[in-house]
Amino acid sequence: MATRRTGNDRESVLIDATLTCIAREGISAATVRNIADYAGVTNGLIRFYFKSKDGILQAAYRRFLERLFEAAHGTIGGDMTACERLERYLLANLSPPIVTPDSLLLWANFLPLTHYDDAMADIRRHWYTRTTLAFRDLIHGALEEHGHAPSDTELRRLSVAVNGLIDGLWIEGSLSTETLDINELQTIGLDATSRLLDIPASHSPKR
Repeated sequence: MATRRTGNDRESVLIDATLTCIAREGISAATVRNIADYAGVTNGLIRFYFKSKDGILQAAYRRFLERLFEAAHGTIGGDMTACERLERYLLANLSPPIVTPDSLLLWANFLPLTHYDDAMADIRRHWYTRTTLAFRDLIHGALEEHGHAPSDTELRRLSVAVNGLIDGLWIEGSLSTETLDINELQTIGLDATSRLLDIPASHSPKR
């Protein structure tokens, strides 16, 4: 078990080095040699754990999307009302570490690969599906709490709409860190979501 943990630690260091490299220099700079320099290891260690450059890029993309998902999903507690759970999830998606220039840079660098690399496309679909389903469940609970009984079709449309809304605000917030206050961004997100769902607006986030 100790050997396996050491292996996992080394893999994590290499994945983090890949993400740092891409955020600082772009995806084209993420060569095995450059990643090894960022991690302070030899090229051979990367090939030992990931076999190829494609392998470590896939692992890095998976880790990046997983961290974004967990940063939001991890804020939801079982002792909350359905509306509180949805609000907490929305606020987390419109806060650091999700709303940051580095997150946007990583997303923009990885995205083109998903259009011609099947493995990268599968990773994107997996996490998009998980995020949309999370919104679907949270929206369903909030609507039921207000006496609504949405159909499956309505829930799907609302989850896609809210997810798209939050993605747009995430991009806006990540690009406008000097002009758009996080508190303002969150207020816009809560208000727009309440309008989409036709339920009372959540409490505005406190400073």
